[in-house]
Amino acid sequence: MALSIDLDLSFGPLDIHIGKRKSRSRSIDGFKSLLSKGSGMARAAKYEVEIIGPQNHPGGSDMGREIGLQCNAITMPGHNLEQQTARYGSAPAREMVTSHTYAGNITATFYLDENLDTKAWFDKWQQMAVRQDTHKARYYDDYIGTMNIYQLGGRGRTYGIKCDEVYPATIGPIEYAYESVDTIALLTVEFAYRTWAEIADGVSGITYADRIETFLGTSTEALRFVEGKGWV
Repeated sequence: MALSIDLDLSFGPLDIHIGKRKSRSRSIDGFKSLLSKGSGMARAAKYEVEIIGPQNHPGGSDMGREIGLQCNAITMPGHNLEQQTARYGSAPAREMVTSHTYAGNITATFYLDENLDTKAWFDKWQQMAVRQDTHKARYYDDYIGTMNIYQLGGRGRTYGIKCDEVYPATIGPIEYAYESVDTIALLTVEFAYRTWAEIADGVSGITYADRIETFLGTSTEALRFVEGKGWV
């Protein structure tokens, strides 16, 4: 038999008060109340991927949106702060931030169609980075694209990031086996990228950085110089 004791004692002159211990049920109610303020917990199986290839992609840059529907798994990239130890005199040292980096490549797995059109599309994207006859690298701006990764909820997109300067750095092998009769073939692709930013508007895909740049651009165009009055 479980024994539950609620203490609510006061030791007068000692000015010591022992309040009631919160029951486990109250803690659960508080957790439920916290969840009810939002839309519940994030589900790892509810996500959306948009891949936008380079504009001059031989297979069409928009095909990446269809391929995003075939994405079986993907990792949303992280963000690191670079630190340096600083110590002044005999005081305890501080770990101070000096810069920041974006963590690792983006690893994604895709279901393959019977004609391997998905693999061919990524192959052509890689060929835009290196000439197949001379084996020389092409211009960086000619083969970079973008990628959007969204967390989905009950009401659609709840969070998203936009990855800039994306390209398929590694296309993995395809595994075959006779015993895998009912198994769909998968392709693993590692995408390199430069930066990512949080998407402010999940419908339009506009990031917070885009909003700031748009605002500054509009403000600059609105200003004009008038002799004798200055900038108005």
